[in-house]
Amino acid sequence: MKHLIVVNNASGGFKESFEQEINNSFKGLDFEIYKTTGPKSVIPFLKEYLKKNKDTVRVYACGGDGTVHEVVNALVGAKNAELAIYASGTGNDFVKIYGGKEKFQDFKTLINGKVHPIDVSKLTSPDLKEELYSVNVINFGFDAIVGAMGNFYKDNGLPEEAKKKGLGPYDYALKHDAMKHGRFNDIEVFADGEKLNEKQMLLATLAQGQYVGAKFRCAPKSDNTDGLIDVCVLKTMTFLGLGMIIGTYTKGNHLNRKRRKIVYRRAKEIEMKGPKAFDVCVDGEMIKGNNFKVSVVPGAINLVIPE
Repeated sequence: MKHLIVVNNASGGFKESFEQEINNSFKGLDFEIYKTTGPKSVIPFLKEYLKKNKDTVRVYACGGDGTVHEVVNALVGAKNAELAIYASGTGNDFVKIYGGKEKFQDFKTLINGKVHPIDVSKLTSPDLKEELYSVNVINFGFDAIVGAMGNFYKDNGLPEEAKKKGLGPYDYALKHDAMKHGRFNDIEVFADGEKLNEKQMLLATLAQGQYVGAKFRCAPKSDNTDGLIDVCVLKTMTFLGLGMIIGTYTKGNHLNRKRRKIVYRRAKEIEMKGPKAFDVCVDGEMIKGNNFKVSVVPGAINLVIPE
């Protein structure tokens, strides 16, 4: 078996001490270190690497959910690949269903870990050059607007009013954009052909994992080995309704009983469409379009669970 350690080095901050930890942990094993050079740089590298190597390759994604997302998009379809996660990001949402970040910060337990096949979600659209894969959560509506506009302000600078109030890019996106325009999204959602909402909705999540946004347990019943996608749609609601449900939604208690404003399904294929382009967040990656299909790919990734 080969061991390939992928380190998120987009900012050039790869530390010598971490490299020494890797060298000590993999001493005597066949291993290599790959340092990312920019967004998605790891995907073409990994695809070519896996084609050239016929042996099983255990790929260690060292970083946060973004790094895991990119590695997953390179591993789907590679029969000789295994995914191990060394969680060193901020949110680390995906690994929370397996015990959390602390359980995924020891190379030795990952080297000796057992492999479990897990499902992913495949997203396609006429607006995309190629399909995208999600190992955690696809979300759109209110929170995707926060993500998209937060990225915009982060890259292009904040308005003076935000600076005067001491708001960060995502706080300003929440208060200025999502709160004003994000409650009435003209997006229709279909799960295995069943229409789940009327013309407008607040937000929706399509999940293999359970957590999103570092703190929200959006899909508490999700099981990434059941060959299905957990679908949850929150219908448009008043500010009061949103305020009343946010705490319940954060803790993952929103599905404990039937609620008029929440539609929950498990499905193999989901379609979402609108009259104009809307923002979609795929494991943190922001994309835009007005017609998407999401389907489950059972057992697509061989995930390493730490010993």
